[in-house]
Amino acid sequence: MKVKIATVSLALECRKVESVEDNLSFVENMLEDISAISPDIVALPEIFPYAGLPVKAREVEDTEKMKQFMSNLARKYNTYLAGSTYDRRDGKIYNALLVFNRDGELLGKYDKIHPTEPEMEDGVSPGAVEQKPIETEFGKIGCQICFDANWSSYWRYQADNGAKLVIFSSAYPGGRMLNSISTLYNLFIVASTWRLKSGIIDNIGRWRIKTDRFSYWIWDKIELDTGVFHWDFQHDKPLKIYKKYGDKIKIESFEDEALFTIEPLTDDINLEDIIREFDLITYRDYMARAEGEQNKKR
Repeated sequence: MKVKIATVSLALECRKVESVEDNLSFVENMLEDISAISPDIVALPEIFPYAGLPVKAREVEDTEKMKQFMSNLARKYNTYLAGSTYDRRDGKIYNALLVFNRDGELLGKYDKIHPTEPEMEDGVSPGAVEQKPIETEFGKIGCQICFDANWSSYWRYQADNGAKLVIFSSAYPGGRMLNSISTLYNLFIVASTWRLKSGIIDNIGRWRIKTDRFSYWIWDKIELDTGVFHWDFQHDKPLKIYKKYGDKIKIESFEDEALFTIEPLTDDINLEDIIREFDLITYRDYMARAEGEQNKKR
């Protein structure tokens, strides 16, 4: 499935933020600009209303206001909208990544599992360890927030539970950790940060596009139905696939990682059909099979 995704940088290197209203106005203006490309999903950074401000989580009483702000934008621009803000529930405060659908309905939330020490001192509670991806019209979307990047097993949990795409709402860029996580778990990652490092990583660990000082938001159209495969025992298959499907598919080889990808280019081609027809095994299934055999022999 092809999905048009946009992600926003708060560009704090280039902006002087003096109030919450500054951030909300900035986000509103970004969504208005992004509407020109009719996005399916827009990602916003971590606690975007309060970025760059000396605001303490425990001082934020009305967390429903920001939920309504996001809901209104999603409905106005007919897009899925995902971003992090503070959320008071059951006497606790969470740093929650909220996902709204095109009608402005809250589909689900992800509570930051690994708040930083200063966050916890400020009253932010860690989220539950097992939080499954959120169901959308594009399939399951995983979520991670900022400091969570340091615990890759929780990203794996998102992938194991069916996520092909993860929204990374963050204050800091995450850097090469994101590339590694993407490669290992074959996840598309949409990073939305406070800095000019927002962007989209494909499911083989490459940055497809990033924001910069001339562009505070970027977009790309990605094919979620792109498969990642190991070359072991499959050297002869890509040529056979090309002979059958020609320019209706795209195959790329990554020698250093011994991987290749297959991307359907037309709507009438289904990756699962190709996998069955040519008896392919995905990279992650191959690793699981190998580990199973290793454990038997151990």
